[in-house]
Amino acid sequence: MQFFRRFSSEILSRSFNPAAYSSFRLHSSVAGGCPNEVENVEKLEEDLFGREVGRDWVEKSTKRFRSYKHAQKKAKPDEKSPKIELKTDKKTNLSYRDLAYRDPTIRDAMMLLRSGKKQKNEGLLLVEGRRLIEEALKANIQMEKLFFSRPEELEELLEPLKRASKAELFRITYRDLQLWSQLTTSPGLLAIFQRPKNVVSKAQNILPISVICDNIREPNNLGSAIRICAALPCREVIVMKGCTDPFDAKSLRGGAGAQFQIPIRYPVNWEDLPDILPPENSVFISESSVKKATTNAHPPLDVAEFSLPNLGTDHHFSVVIGGETHGVSPEAYKLLRLYESSSCLHIPISEAVESLNTASALAVILFELRRKIIVQRKAENSVESSDEE
Repeated sequence: MQFFRRFSSEILSRSFNPAAYSSFRLHSSVAGGCPNEVENVEKLEEDLFGREVGRDWVEKSTKRFRSYKHAQKKAKPDEKSPKIELKTDKKTNLSYRDLAYRDPTIRDAMMLLRSGKKQKNEGLLLVEGRRLIEEALKANIQMEKLFFSRPEELEELLEPLKRASKAELFRITYRDLQLWSQLTTSPGLLAIFQRPKNVVSKAQNILPISVICDNIREPNNLGSAIRICAALPCREVIVMKGCTDPFDAKSLRGGAGAQFQIPIRYPVNWEDLPDILPPENSVFISESSVKKATTNAHPPLDVAEFSLPNLGTDHHFSVVIGGETHGVSPEAYKLLRLYESSSCLHIPISEAVESLNTASALAVILFELRRKIIVQRKAENSVESSDEE
C-alpha cells in the first residue's frame, strides 16, 4: 500500500512527461515486508524480460499426476491396435466382433453421425430400433455397420440381415448404446446405412399425385406427412429447400420408415419445380388462412365440396402443404398461376381451433382427392363400357 500511495502522489504532483516519468524510482516487493528500492536496474530487467539462453540448456520434462501417468498406455506411436477376432453366433450363424466398453470404433462412428451436416456430406444415415432397420433392409438400403448388445436381437433380424452380407456387426455394451442413443431408452439396436438416393416404390395403383412440402421445420410433422403419402400411395414427395431433413432421426421415427418406401426429392428450389412436374398438371394449395388466399387472388374452396376438373386419366395433381408456423411461401402461389385448373383448398374447422396439424390437414386433403379421382375413373370406365355395347 505504501508503494501505491507514493506512486500516486508522485503522479499527481508532477506533470505527465517523459522526463518526469523517468525520474520515478523502482521498488520491488519482498514477501512479508514493505517494498524495497531497486538498486540494480539491469538485473531487474533481466529477471523481467529473460536472460540469454545458453547452448547447453536442456528443458526439463513437465511433471504429471500419477493418475494421469498410469492412465496412459505404454505403446509405441507407430504400433497398431490389435485386430479383434470374429465371433460366430451359434443360433443365427452371424459373425460379429466383440468390443469393449467405450471402444474407439464406437466413438469414431458415432461422432461422425452426431452432426446432420456430416451425415449429409458423408452420405450416411443413423437408424435406431428393429422396425426401422428392418424397413431399411427390406428396401435394399445398403447397411455399413450394426451395433447390438444382445445376440437375441439378431434373431429377430435374421432374414433381413441376409441382404446385408457386407455389413460389419459389432457387439457392444448396453451402456455404450445408451450413451450414443438419441432416445431416452435405447432399443438395443443401432445401425449405420448409406443415405438412400433413388427409392423405388413397390406399391400398386400409385395415384398421379405429388406432394410438395414447404416450410415444414418440425421433423415429426415431415415424417408423418411422408408416411401419409406412402400410405395413399402418392407418386413422390418433393421437399423444398428450407424444410427439415426428411432423413433426420426424428423424421424417421415420425414416418415409421416410410422414407424407404416412396421416392423423395430434396432439397428442391422453386425455380426447378416446372422441370420436375409433368406439363399436364394442376396445383392445389392447402391454405388454412382464407384472408391470405384471397389476398393472392385465389379464394379458397371447401375441400369436400369442390369438383375435380375432368382432364383425363393422364392428368397430374400437385398438393402444396406448408408448416404450421410459417404456412406456404409466396413462391407456391407463383407456381399455382403457371397451371390451369388450380386452386386453394380450405378445410373448414371450428372457430375455437386455429388450425390443424400439418399431417392431419394433408391426410384430409389427400384422401378426399383420392376419393374424387376414384369416382371420376369409375364414371369414365362406365361410359367407355356403355359405348362399347
